[in-house]
Amino acid sequence: MKFKLLGSEIYISFLFVAVVALMLATDKTGLALPTLFAVSLHEMGHLLAMWIVGTPPKSIRLIPASVQITRSISSRYKNDIIVALSGPLVNFALFLTLYVNFLIFKNEGILYYSLINLIVGLFNLLPVTGLDGGTVLFSFIAKKKDINKAMLTLRIISLCLGAVCLFLAITLTLRGKLNVSVYIISAYLFLSVLIKI
Repeated sequence: MKFKLLGSEIYISFLFVAVVALMLATDKTGLALPTLFAVSLHEMGHLLAMWIVGTPPKSIRLIPASVQITRSISSRYKNDIIVALSGPLVNFALFLTLYVNFLIFKNEGILYYSLINLIVGLFNLLPVTGLDGGTVLFSFIAKKKDINKAMLTLRIISLCLGAVCLFLAITLTLRGKLNVSVYIISAYLFLSVLIKI
């Protein structure tokens, strides 16, 4: 499905909708919906920052496992850093707000929602390709040195973190504590090197 909103072309793939529906239908923890909400607000933070720095999105594509936002190219690395940090900052603000509410009302549900926002924010700050932390690191290195050194640095960090996650996943599996999430994260880190850059 394609449509225009505030001058941006929005594309939502059928597979994206199917994956979200399946995830919500099979979720037994009750955490899928709050996680989707945290990720949505994270992306809204990026969009708001893009409009503030004057590089509004040209297109937004919702595809499985990814939200791809294309915007006008900024000539300033400072703007890229502001846009990249805005998503995690939204999650951290929500974490603090919800955590204070947990301290007041002692509701465990509020604590889970606050921790989801903390995890989403921290995960996106990993200095790897395709995540906000990678964009920040890339901008710092590209500004001081050059784009090729920035790309190489991100590739090396992504591969190293991918190897650490894979080692951790295998170790957990050998100890009888299979954790599919760690395998998924390691696969994401390896694929981000091949696909994103």
